[in-house]
Amino acid sequence: MRLALFGGTFDPIHSGHLEAAISAADAHALDRVLLVPSGVPPHKPDACRAGYEHRFRMVELACASDPRLAASRLEEPRPDGKPHYSVDTIRRARQALAFEPPLRFVIGTDAFAEVCLWRDAENVAAAVEFLVVGRPGCELPATGETVATRRIFVPCAHPASSRTMRHRVKIGGTLADLAPPAVCEYIWERGLYRG
Repeated sequence: MRLALFGGTFDPIHSGHLEAAISAADAHALDRVLLVPSGVPPHKPDACRAGYEHRFRMVELACASDPRLAASRLEEPRPDGKPHYSVDTIRRARQALAFEPPLRFVIGTDAFAEVCLWRDAENVAAAVEFLVVGRPGCELPATGETVATRRIFVPCAHPASSRTMRHRVKIGGTLADLAPPAVCEYIWERGLYRG
């Protein structure tokens, strides 16, 4: 099985995330892309507006659109409240999942530009092949700016962002152009992102 991990806060998941996952799967004949909501993101531990279970459920709903996509609890919150680091998530995935090497890691250009700042960055870079997804307004960093040498660019032009979705909810705007209908319904029915 050709496998990729795609982590993020997914607060909430949107059509840009889905387009990135599907583009990566199409371009690299992936059998499965695991979308991994972060329980406690190390770079912004108090930033998530919706709880983990809400975010995980929205990812599940969004993944129903393509059989190659699946929600994963690899970064479910720990009892001690400590964050998950990518190096640990990759290690757990390598131990628990059967896949054909290399393990791929879907990442946006903005996050990829900061890989060199991650915990144990060199081991992360050695353990995966990065599928770097283009985002509007972001360019792929030059080779010298990152520890990651195994990287492939995956174009994706969908303009959606989680910030835009949260803002639209706050002002009572439509989400139809930003996320799958099931995710939009879930947000409205549970009153997420209104305060």
